[in-house]
Amino acid sequence: MKLQELEARKIIVMVMGETRTLTKSDEELALLLKKRLTKKECEVLNAEVLGKDKETLMSEQKIDTVRYDALKASAIKKIKNESVHGDFFYTKGE
Repeated sequence: MKLQELEARKIIVMVMGETRTLTKSDEELALLLKKRLTKKECEVLNAEVLGKDKETLMSEQKIDTVRYDALKASAIKKIKNESVHGDFFYTKGE
């Protein structure tokens, strides 16, 4: 997945909600997600945000429903980790 194809801002808002304003650019957020999540986790969350067909994605990624749900849960858990989601809101030195 290319960085430009990753809907990082939408993914973070879907997981974290809109209670806080994201202070980073879309490109910075995409880099953070690519750094913290596996390729398949990124694909699953991106598809979820874009409303893509779950079955099509599962066949492309060669995963079953159990693995799909596990990837989604794992990615959400990683994003909600305080050491990770703090990166979405603050720049270094704050």
